Amino acid sequence: MTESLVPPAGMVMVYMPDRGVGDLMWHLPTLRAIASRAIEGRVLLAARPSSRAKELLAAEPCVELIDYVEYRAGTFRHLVEIVDFFRLCRLRRPRAVWILEKIDRPAIGAALAGVRERRGFGLGHSQEGWLTHGPFLPRTLRPAHRIAKLAAFEDLHGLKVASREPALAPVPAALDLIQDRFGDRPKPWIVYGVGASEPRRCWPLDRFTALSGALSDLGGTHFWLGGPSDSPAVDAELARAERSCINVNACDLKLDAGAALLSRADLFIGNDSGPLNLAASVGLTAIGLFGDSPPLDYSRFLRPLIGPPGGMSALSVESVAGIARLSL
Repeated sequence: MTESLVPPAGMVMVYMPDRGVGDLMWHLPTLRAIASRAIEGRVLLAARPSSRAKELLAAEPCVELIDYVEYRAGTFRHLVEIVDFFRLCRLRRPRAVWILEKIDRPAIGAALAGVRERRGFGLGHSQEGWLTHGPFLPRTLRPAHRIAKLAAFEDLHGLKVASREPALAPVPAALDLIQDRFGDRPKPWIVYGVGASEPRRCWPLDRFTALSGALSDLGGTHFWLGGPSDSPAVDAELARAERSCINVNACDLKLDAGAALLSRADLFIGNDSGPLNLAASVGLTAIGLFGDSPPLDYSRFLRPLIGPPGGMSALSVESVAGIARLSL
């Protein structure tokens, strides 16, 4: 991503309304395919703040500039979102907008702002009526996973995507930070992804403690990666963890530094969460712990582990440790 604060008028803008880090990673192949078709070889990106796109895509060459589009709540949120995107289009003056979703608000905002080329998923008359270019996704894809919708959209619009691998480039400054802070730590580096957006997606923390003990004969350094709110509970777990290996609470790392840490690591084991997607995106073997949620399989680096009936708590330490040993 360049440092330009005022991109040239007439570029292509991609609107990605999904909220999570994982969603951002799934969209990267499509984003690059749209950029490769643009004259400039780059695009503008409009994304939710919760995607953390400005942090994670700072080294992405196909993105010229990122604007955050807030999710609005309340009775008039649809109208406010239309106005927000209208104003953004008037500011950036894109020649085309690609909307990687079925919602109509960005299509309406772009139309009112005079953007002549407007493409989107369709999947309903509410958006189709505001788009200028088809074809649209068939309605049978409404319940499909976002990755399946993206693949179908790419085919319909002639976008060339050779691989679904996100292949995220870590930010150089974040790599330097990881080297300065942890470069002297012994290998192998095993990263535990202990957080998640929903409690039902979380393997109990004491299982990670037991897993660290079960893998302690491998030596190396075990990093516990989560959000800032996970840090106190991780500290409590580490206080009773075995001392036969080095355990590090890495919950204070910002997301770009977390991605850099994962790019240097040897194995990731963790919940269905943003760090799991980041691990696969930087080319790290990632054992994903899935209870009753559908497993992800878009990357060759993902190793989904589905437990018996009973959700996340039914996944045993022994089964996870066994797969970890085979993956190192």
